[in-house]
Amino acid sequence: MITCDEFMSDLGNYLEGDAAAEVRRQIENHLAHCRTCQVIYDSTRKTVRLVTDSDSFDLPDKAAKQIVARIMASARKNAQF
Repeated sequence: MITCDEFMSDLGNYLEGDAAAEVRRQIENHLAHCRTCQVIYDSTRKTVRLVTDSDSFDLPDKAAKQIVARIMASARKNAQF
């Protein structure tokens, strides 16, 4: 089973659908057993959906990736495992 740190480092790719099949399986297995990561995943997924579905602004791909990277770095820093 992957660790919480490994989950956090792979979460962005998982949410974007870019994770390899084995990584997806490991993440889903981890989520089935770790309540903390379930909350992080659910909150992140909902936030991304709200921003994406709002159509209130258009960001260049580079800017969007930088923002996601900063959010993920902050989440990893603030997560207490």
